[in-house]
Amino acid sequence: MLSTDNWCIKVAEKVYGPYTQDQMGSFAAEGRLSATSLVAPAGSKVWREARQYPSFASVLSGKQAKPKAFGKGGATSNAAREVPEGAEANFVLVFDNVAGTAGRMEPVLRGLGTAFRMAENVWVLTSTQSVLGVKNAVAPNLQVREFVFICDCTRGRTSWANFVPELHAKLTRAWIKVH
Repeated sequence: MLSTDNWCIKVAEKVYGPYTQDQMGSFAAEGRLSATSLVAPAGSKVWREARQYPSFASVLSGKQAKPKAFGKGGATSNAAREVPEGAEANFVLVFDNVAGTAGRMEPVLRGLGTAFRMAENVWVLTSTQSVLGVKNAVAPNLQVREFVFICDCTRGRTSWANFVPELHAKLTRAWIKVH
């Protein structure tokens, strides 16, 4: 039996939850759950964007908190964070420099928008995706030991995948302002 009182969130092929409807509302208010986040009722294998579920309409359309500050000092201007989801944004992606990564990533990135390779392991992308949307598109094409760090330069958000726990902890301390 599927329960619509409990939900799971899928990020980079990892499933988190289940969470109650109230917890999901809190995530939306904190900017951690967006209209394009992949969610499913607990126990379901069918993942959809949150905006496709009527039960999230009120929490996603209500006034949400500003996204968490970018970097330790919140160096991004408020104007940058006010760019709505779905509008074009500029991204910088840094990949692990493993042979073949660029060849696998090029068609994926070009499918997301305008992309070009700046250096062996650095790409620039203009896309209407969110930073999590870009990560969700890229992550399935990475091998287990290949990492990616993604910076949404327009909205001042970051995301990453496949870092070892120690490096993940360092990134979290460096890029996420703890309140």
